[in-house]
Amino acid sequence: METKIYKCYDEKAETELDPNTWIQGQLGSMNSVIKYLTEFKPEFVEDYVQHLIKRIKNAIDSIEKRDGYYDFPEITEKFEFLDKYPKLRKLTQEFLLAHVNPMKKSPTDSKKFLAYGYNHSMAFRRISYHRVKSFAELLGKEEGIELYTKILTRMIEDASKKNPEKSDISNTKYCEKAIKSWCEYGMADFTSCALDEHMIVFRFDSCFAHEVLKDFNDPDIAYYASCYGADLPVFNKGRFIKVRRKQTLHHADFCDELYWDARVHDNPEQPTLEFTEKIGRENK
Repeated sequence: METKIYKCYDEKAETELDPNTWIQGQLGSMNSVIKYLTEFKPEFVEDYVQHLIKRIKNAIDSIEKRDGYYDFPEITEKFEFLDKYPKLRKLTQEFLLAHVNPMKKSPTDSKKFLAYGYNHSMAFRRISYHRVKSFAELLGKEEGIELYTKILTRMIEDASKKNPEKSDISNTKYCEKAIKSWCEYGMADFTSCALDEHMIVFRFDSCFAHEVLKDFNDPDIAYYASCYGADLPVFNKGRFIKVRRKQTLHHADFCDELYWDARVHDNPEQPTLEFTEKIGRENK
């Protein structure tokens, strides 16, 4: 079993993004939440939107604009459900920019900017937190999460249809690509252990998903707002490379993630937490 240690966590690592494309995608996510909320609980939409608006506005008001702050024109893309609530649409863009800034123009692409990956992660994960928290505050945690789960499941189904996994992918190549992305983004300190050619387990000792939400001191909602989607059955449905974990950094000292090729391993046993905790530390 080959073990590798990666010290990649870096809050100052820069990532390149096209703000217009990124904001459009985030507005699309907000539109999807309202779309499926309208389908599942239409009588609740107005109360939910107004509650979410208050949460987002309060968050924006607590942030000061810093040097290197860029404003961008309103996105012209039409969103059937979000456009019924122009204030929410406007505040969503303001919230995202308030968190992802400061930015600087990319030296290689006039349409793109450089931002800290940490700030980028903070922007989309914290607005997700406010969405989930609004469900919990208005309906109670249990009912709120149940409704959110139904909505998130549909959103994952939509994403899977839009971006289907390629059949020529191998677990090794998939994980190599993920590792490269995680390190360039500065996302985490982690250790990998290849159990065989088609199965690899990771231990994450730090990760933006936890770091950018931990100040809320609300680990349950932070988990639902960030990591929960990959733990839903729908996430692995129809995928060649599947993922599973027993715990995350929101509730434990490390996160364990097992990736495997379902064409080779049907339903492999998850390594014990004791095993995963020790990988890369055998001689310490």
